[in-house]
Amino acid sequence: MTDFWFYVSLGFNHVLDFDGFDHMLFLAVLVVGYSVKDWQKVLGLVTLFTIGHMASLAYAALNYFEYNTALVEFLIPVTILLTALHRLYTTYKGIYKRSSWLLYVGTLFFGLIHGLGFASFFRTMDEATLMPLLQFAIGIESAQIVIVAIVVLAGVLLSRFLRLASRLWVYVVCGITIAILIPILIDLWPF
Repeated sequence: MTDFWFYVSLGFNHVLDFDGFDHMLFLAVLVVGYSVKDWQKVLGLVTLFTIGHMASLAYAALNYFEYNTALVEFLIPVTILLTALHRLYTTYKGIYKRSSWLLYVGTLFFGLIHGLGFASFFRTMDEATLMPLLQFAIGIESAQIVIVAIVVLAGVLLSRFLRLASRLWVYVVCGITIAILIPILIDLWPF
């Protein structure tokens, strides 16, 4: 039981570690602007991200395929940038709460890329086997739920108490995220 909580807390803390804030940024721009009423869409997006995330994490951590770590580290902020730009565009057009196959497919694909980023972390451990991997994944997914809940509830509270329009909340979060990403992308440029 001690090993279980060790790997769960390792995954949980890995996501919520501000040194690896890219995961938080991706989830924030993915769900910003949605309200509690949109829980089904938010749950669908996060579930697709989780499916992609877990598939690539498992395959890569268990050494089923090799990949270029530097390229993955660059692609992670690219996925965040693309998601932020998509959110800005759809918010500007007034269609951000509509279902879009591009958003769902993109979220699944971006989950695959983010999972590879976690796989490189998990590979550094001696216990890259199925059970510790699943326990690590439980911690990661638990932290994701915390992040999504904070972003959605912050939007609801800002809307209700400060009368901040949902559109403005999306613009602010995506704008700040893009400003954070630009120097990271320049620094990680692999080509």
